[in-house]
Amino acid sequence: MVQHFIQAKNKFLEFYQRHEVLVGVLVFVAGFLIDIFTLGRIDDLLNLIQQAVYLLALGTLLVMEIKIRAGTMILPEKWQKFWQYHDLVVHFLFGSLLSAYTIFYYTSASAVTSFFFILLLAGLMLANEIPKIQRLGLPVRVILFNICVLSYFAFFYPIIIGHVGPVPFWLGFLSSFFMMVMVWKLNFKGEAGRELLLKFVLLPSVAIHLLFLLGYYSSLIPPVPIAVKRIGVYYEVIKEEGKYIGTHLAPSWKFWSKGSQAFRARPGDKLNVLLAIFSPGRFEDRVLLRWYYHNPKQGWRLEDTIPLTILGGRDEGFRGFGTKKFYHAGIWRVIVETSDGREVGRINFEIQEDHSQDDRIFKTDVF
Repeated sequence: MVQHFIQAKNKFLEFYQRHEVLVGVLVFVAGFLIDIFTLGRIDDLLNLIQQAVYLLALGTLLVMEIKIRAGTMILPEKWQKFWQYHDLVVHFLFGSLLSAYTIFYYTSASAVTSFFFILLLAGLMLANEIPKIQRLGLPVRVILFNICVLSYFAFFYPIIIGHVGPVPFWLGFLSSFFMMVMVWKLNFKGEAGRELLLKFVLLPSVAIHLLFLLGYYSSLIPPVPIAVKRIGVYYEVIKEEGKYIGTHLAPSWKFWSKGSQAFRARPGDKLNVLLAIFSPGRFEDRVLLRWYYHNPKQGWRLEDTIPLTILGGRDEGFRGFGTKKFYHAGIWRVIVETSDGREVGRINFEIQEDHSQDDRIFKTDVF
């Protein structure tokens, strides 16, 4: 039994040495897939603890790697043969963390700018597996680690405080920056190879924090942990036995239609935008439904703003709706914004005048 285990281990080590990049990619993908199939709610306590442990382990490995490369740390001989495979652990941890944050950001992203951020994050994940990029080594890993730490705090503080906005953002930003400064001071103060550390560790860390700051105030970063689950346009919204029922006239074959996005309006019809918006438990915040009309000559114009208080904790999302009695025919858009002005969802629709007197057969969507 022991002999078979030793033979299997030797075969794996031999394969790894010959195909190091391939094995690294497979381990990275394994971490990604595990999160896709096991990732729970963003406010799940076990998720938060797991990610904190992963960040601690990843940070420890990176500090050791920096010290070894700078020549200020020498591993005992018995640890050296294990250290040569530490890249596998690093790949797995990055795969797990980055996949979780990409999924969380994706569910909260709505605006095109937010999707650019998601693409950037996904691009960095893939870039870390390209041999040419891997040769850069530390700078790329330091950049990815800073993104992971900033992302963790980006939704940790809103979950704890119970709302989004500048206060939880700055708490997260300063916590991440303070942590990086303390790691630097406790581990690299007076170290040899200061130029290497400054160029490949400190400068990338500062740059990522500044870019994250810019991303927040330019609404590039999605407003985690809030996410619009469903949204639609309806003639009437009825609350019945804890359910919200929206009536619409969309034909059955238009399965992609969100309610009556082609809204045929008769005199007296009210325009209702019904949505389900997820937020963590004990979460209480306000979102704004901003109603825009596309003026053929002047472009998009803000016509109305309806505030909506949301409460968190429900898996399918908090249900609420905004009603507009006075409107005119044309192209419309409702953008759902957080209290700090970041877009979390939107819906486009067209209002058409309906002069018919025929009976209308309404269908229903249940939220």
